[in-house]
Amino acid sequence: MVLGLCLCCLLHLSLISPFAVHEIHDRAPELVCDGSELERHKFYVSTTNIEYNSASQNLEMISRIFTDDLEAVLRQRYDPELKLNPENEPEGQEELIKKYILRQWRIQNGDAVHELNYLGHQFDIDQVKLFIEVPLGMHPNRLFIENKTLFDLTSEQQNVIHVKVGDQRRSLLLFPENPNGVLNFD
Repeated sequence: MVLGLCLCCLLHLSLISPFAVHEIHDRAPELVCDGSELERHKFYVSTTNIEYNSASQNLEMISRIFTDDLEAVLRQRYDPELKLNPENEPEGQEELIKKYILRQWRIQNGDAVHELNYLGHQFDIDQVKLFIEVPLGMHPNRLFIENKTLFDLTSEQQNVIHVKVGDQRRSLLLFPENPNGVLNFD
């Protein structure tokens, strides 16, 4: 188990491939749940993939958050009656998501703090995919990343961040006691 999650849960969060689950199941079946585990243990993890686009000199971000967790924090902060609904999004819902998400993130390249541009969201089964762009104007060398998403909902929240710059990959595991980190690139 990684981060306290079984392999099926990691697959569900897109942290590992389905092929890895099958291979590990053959070698250590006790690590793979039968699907009922998803109902028995609640976990609080978001994943964000960030990739540097050298042509535009932007960071392109896709963040995945469980829909029920995002709904809970938006209800707590803004509207107790809010219901995230992929088929029928009420007016103003997009703005509340944007407002919340942009207040949770901070990205610096060296000493320069960069503005995040919220591009939108998409529902994907039981998760919300958030699309964000960060104009850097230069190659990233020392990225300071802060992501406090859902830390105000539960102290068990963990935010996994994967960053790809060229062929270099780095990752961070952020949690309420450690909401930020620094990644260095050549």
